[in-house]
Amino acid sequence: MITIHEKTAKSFDTLGLGALLPASCVVTEELNGAFGLEMEHPYDEGGKWRRIERGRILYAPTPTGRQPFRIYSVRPSMDGISISARHIFYDLLDNFCGEIRSFGTAAQAMTAVRSAMAYPMPFTFSTDISKSGWLRASRVNPIQALLADEEDTDSFVKSFGGELLRDHFSVSMKENIGADRDVVIRYGKNLVGLEVNEDESDVRTRVLAYGKNGIFIAVDSPYLAEYVYPKILVLEDESAETTAQLRQKALELFREDEIDLPKVNIKVDFVPLAKTEEYRDFAALEDVRLGDTVTVINEKMGFSKRAKVISYQWDCLRGQYEKVELGDFLPTLASAVTNGTKSYRVAVEAGLEAKNAIAMLSGRIAITEQRFYVAVDTEDYLTSDRLFRFGEEGLQFTESGIDGDWRTLISPDGEFVLTEKT
Repeated sequence: MITIHEKTAKSFDTLGLGALLPASCVVTEELNGAFGLEMEHPYDEGGKWRRIERGRILYAPTPTGRQPFRIYSVRPSMDGISISARHIFYDLLDNFCGEIRSFGTAAQAMTAVRSAMAYPMPFTFSTDISKSGWLRASRVNPIQALLADEEDTDSFVKSFGGELLRDHFSVSMKENIGADRDVVIRYGKNLVGLEVNEDESDVRTRVLAYGKNGIFIAVDSPYLAEYVYPKILVLEDESAETTAQLRQKALELFREDEIDLPKVNIKVDFVPLAKTEEYRDFAALEDVRLGDTVTVINEKMGFSKRAKVISYQWDCLRGQYEKVELGDFLPTLASAVTNGTKSYRVAVEAGLEAKNAIAMLSGRIAITEQRFYVAVDTEDYLTSDRLFRFGEEGLQFTESGIDGDWRTLISPDGEFVLTEKT
């Protein structure tokens, strides 16, 4: 059942203005992307269509339960009314964050986004991500502050990663919103209703690894022979002191990051596929949810890899999927979890760069609830005389230990300054 509610509704435990009788209603959701509804409604004799107005809220079924969608477009025609709506989460597009500055935990960053909004809204913000980092943004709406992927815009996912879970007025950034439900999809030929795209442009089958003091090793993928030539990736890691350590890091790129396997994108259209004998091989996808991990096996090439459910189309009237899309979804240490459009080469290089940076500072950095410290002359920030620290005061430096006098080098506003000792 799909009900319609007044613009100001905050709870949906009643019928609101009443139920509708749509001819069709489809919900589409993408991982960290769009979440919307398209409806076609006839001019019914009972006049239910008269309740449809821009700004009102539709309460409709989704794979994880009923959710509110605000109508933003109503298009009457001779045959009926076409309606477009967005999840209530997109009310946040109307708000504005003048300045967001947070250095600390991911939870503090989420609080900073909510606190920076120009006016209060009935949304809760939460996260289960444990890492710490910067979030600094200005003149953005709250959704941009959370999800923006532009080069010149900072955002939560750029600093902390995460997958967005939208549930009524709850906004949560999770390490993973899905689960591994032990679903295995095998394919080896083209099927009606199944579109498979394998992209090997970023595949790497040989790692040339360079470590400390010039040590070097070449490590090959077990899939090396599947390609005409070796596809080489250069790995430079000064923290590796032995060839055994270099080998282990290279093997991690193959085993964990799967750089030796092509990107796989599979679009399953259940409507035509249901008419084929092979439908039973894909029926398990009817039980997966957005963000779930699925094992994809290529029978011809003899490899298997893991892919996420990155989007779906859901028929609200029949209570079933119309389409499900599986694809590579690539979180890294240094970049956002995005919709998978970024080059994997960039993702690998960014991840390695972050790992190397952390390794060089290992033992000399510390993160507290309030500040980020870098010790200069010892391995422990509590005993070091010369220290840098980041926090609400900006970037500061001292030569007299953690309890000594601190000088501000960069203000909280990003201005280069040099204050007297305080």
